[in-house]
Amino acid sequence: MTVAVRGPVVTSQAREPHLPCGRLADGSWLFAPLGVLVAVGDGAAVVCHGCGQALAALSAAHLGGHGLTPTTYRERFGLNRKASLLSPALAQRRREEGAARWVGNDRVRVGLAVGQEMARSGALYELGAGAQPQGARRVQGRLAASRSGASPALAADRERRSAAARERWCERARGLGFDSLEAYLAHRVGQGVSLSRLRRDLGCGGAAASRLLAEWLAR
Repeated sequence: MTVAVRGPVVTSQAREPHLPCGRLADGSWLFAPLGVLVAVGDGAAVVCHGCGQALAALSAAHLGGHGLTPTTYRERFGLNRKASLLSPALAQRRREEGAARWVGNDRVRVGLAVGQEMARSGALYELGAGAQPQGARRVQGRLAASRSGASPALAADRERRSAAARERWCERARGLGFDSLEAYLAHRVGQGVSLSRLRRDLGCGGAAASRLLAEWLAR
């Protein structure tokens, strides 16, 4: 059985997946229609446009043999830049595995919640900008206000404010009956509570709650 994934349906007149179905402008053979990821074997494999092999996934290692990356493969063969290069069967299996991990693993749920909150708060953007080399466009004009480029006086002030905030959170945790902030975090993570609950309990912002959880999980 041959089907098309996220594209026009391949008709019964299409050639067998392992045989060329045309050529590109540069003369290279084409083994699947442009703009279509063809699935075969009831969705167990997809056909590589460049060689006709039927694979569970068009991996970076396989595409590297054609001198391509996943991004350049999609561009070369007219696929959407976000199109999956997995077979339908493998994609479904990974979705099921991810759902099972979400249900059965507290650390996975907490980690995903931390990532989502960091994205909403802008913390992920800040981390990305900070990772850019000196002179990168997004970093220009902001080094003086960044953690790495701050003056000694500004850095010291930030340290004082961070310490004061942490002491407030420790007091809130003790007020809830816990010996320490770490004991509070361990208990709440075990319960699988949301970041919004941590924010209410500790009286902190979303970015601060995300950092606290990330620090605790990294221990």
